[in-house]
Amino acid sequence: MNAHTEWEARCRRCGRCCFEKIDFEGRIFYTDRPCDKLDLATRLCTVYPQRQTARPGCTLLDEHIIGLGVLPADCPYVADLKDYTPPVLWDEDQGF
Repeated sequence: MNAHTEWEARCRRCGRCCFEKIDFEGRIFYTDRPCDKLDLATRLCTVYPQRQTARPGCTLLDEHIIGLGVLPADCPYVADLKDYTPPVLWDEDQGF
């Protein structure tokens, strides 16, 4: 198994990283709006192999994503990282 395959194998396919994010003053928030390419029934991307062209701006699941702070705290990619700051839910009523 190569490094890319091993990295991809960590994913539980929960789909939570495929919800829209907001960067507000350097803090990442997630919203309740899924990407239009996410199949909500299966929690899988419908265009996964072509996601970079079908959905410009889609963040690849690679080592660089960790520094972006867009993965949920219990995601297998970041769950064991002590200094990782996960996104929190954007609450429009509270202004963040």
